[in-house]
Amino acid sequence: MSISKTQDVFNLVKSLSKAEKRTFRIYANRVQDDGDLMYLKLFDIFEKQKEYDDKQIKDSIKNLDQSQYANLKRHLYQQILISLRLVHKERKANIKIREQIDFAYILYGKGLYMQALKILGKAKKLARKHQNDISLLTIVEFEKTIQSRHITRSKSQPILQLVDETAALSNSLSQRISLSNLRLTLHKYYVEKGHVHNKEEYDKIVAYFKDKLPSIKNTNLGHMELVYLYQSYVWYYYILNDFKKCKDYALKWVKIFRESDELQNRDVNLYMRGYHYLLTCLFNLKDSRQFNKYLLEFEHFRKSNYPKFNKNTQIISFLYVHSGRLNKHFLEGSFEEGCERLQSTLQRIKRYDKKLDKHKVMVLYFKVAWMYLGNNQAEKAIKYLMHIIDNSSLSLREDIQGYARLMFLMAHYDLENYNLLIPLVKKYDRYFKKMKEQNQLQKIVLQLFKALSTAPILERKNIFISYHKELTLLSKSTFEKRAFIYLEIIPYTLSKITGKSLQETIKDNNALLKKSYS
Repeated sequence: MSISKTQDVFNLVKSLSKAEKRTFRIYANRVQDDGDLMYLKLFDIFEKQKEYDDKQIKDSIKNLDQSQYANLKRHLYQQILISLRLVHKERKANIKIREQIDFAYILYGKGLYMQALKILGKAKKLARKHQNDISLLTIVEFEKTIQSRHITRSKSQPILQLVDETAALSNSLSQRISLSNLRLTLHKYYVEKGHVHNKEEYDKIVAYFKDKLPSIKNTNLGHMELVYLYQSYVWYYYILNDFKKCKDYALKWVKIFRESDELQNRDVNLYMRGYHYLLTCLFNLKDSRQFNKYLLEFEHFRKSNYPKFNKNTQIISFLYVHSGRLNKHFLEGSFEEGCERLQSTLQRIKRYDKKLDKHKVMVLYFKVAWMYLGNNQAEKAIKYLMHIIDNSSLSLREDIQGYARLMFLMAHYDLENYNLLIPLVKKYDRYFKKMKEQNQLQKIVLQLFKALSTAPILERKNIFISYHKELTLLSKSTFEKRAFIYLEIIPYTLSKITGKSLQETIKDNNALLKKSYS
């Protein structure tokens, strides 16, 4: 077993809850030969280690050659998974359904095909209840195999019913797969490129979506097909920067889950993801009233159900709720209060470090940096911006990496590091020219700080006034609006003109927006 595989075993052991560890020991102690005692000993060593230490393990378990050691780790990994399957089969319907199918295969292999059909009948009821069409298709195909090869005394009507079931399931799954593929490719586009930057990209996405969207009627779709359809529209409008329509489909996505306990139990992570995009759209629209309403609703759901969440769901709920909390402070301009609560978010990032992908951490650090900058703590903002800037994975959210560099200039200006601005502007100018797409905001902000870096102190206010006007005009452009959501350069320049803090400036701006929504 390779080093990476060994780390997999270690990570699996460390992920177990107290109840899961107890169940594993009960399960493992059923067999008491020497080999089993050895893998239990390895389990105990892994459990006590804070970091994986191969030498300590080999010192603790003597007389093991490399081949035996690899087999021991492989055996431990397999036995833990088997015990976890036993623990979770009553909680997860899909595990129980697959177990029933396995039982049917075993019975059929023994020639007990009537018993196999009975087991499949139970599995079918469970699959229908939980809308598990993929398992249901497997069950029906197995039933057809048995009916076609054996005299089961079934009447022709049930056999014809199996044929109709297969056709209906095949059509449903085909639609679901098409919608799933569409949402996945749109998601891939967004992660790599972000939002559309120009008319050419806009037309390309519109044409792609229309071509790939299955020709279906909503009335013919099941719950999951509807969710996938709404997801596809959410991604489509999100990439196009049409946050009003995106919000409408995110709300449909949330509502279909809210009205079905079964759907919530089946995929609670997808339910929370719907809330996340609903809140993100409302944040982008600066609709604080609706934002606060749905954030409160989401917080209540999370608090009420948190004890039932597994580790993965806990992490996802952290990402979405904490992102919502940070955005709430940005909407309200309450940067001071936000900074006081940041430690909770930063502690969770550290706790889940190995389980978070780079994209999500990058977005969180960007928000953390903006919170500190808004609270006049530019030196702390720089620390988190460096986490993003030092990321060498240029294919990952190129837009965020670009905006981080611009915010880096803003932070150094606030710290009066004027001597750093000239080399940084030159460096970042080269960086943006290498990017596939450079928007006008990036060019203007670079020009702004280039002008500031050489201007006398008394001329800086006039420079800010001039660029504030230019940026305000640019913000009305269809393909530039999104950039101003990521980088709130307009309130930043306004704060330099009025002499107010960034926090005060944003509060004043948001107060005007609240009146427009009331």
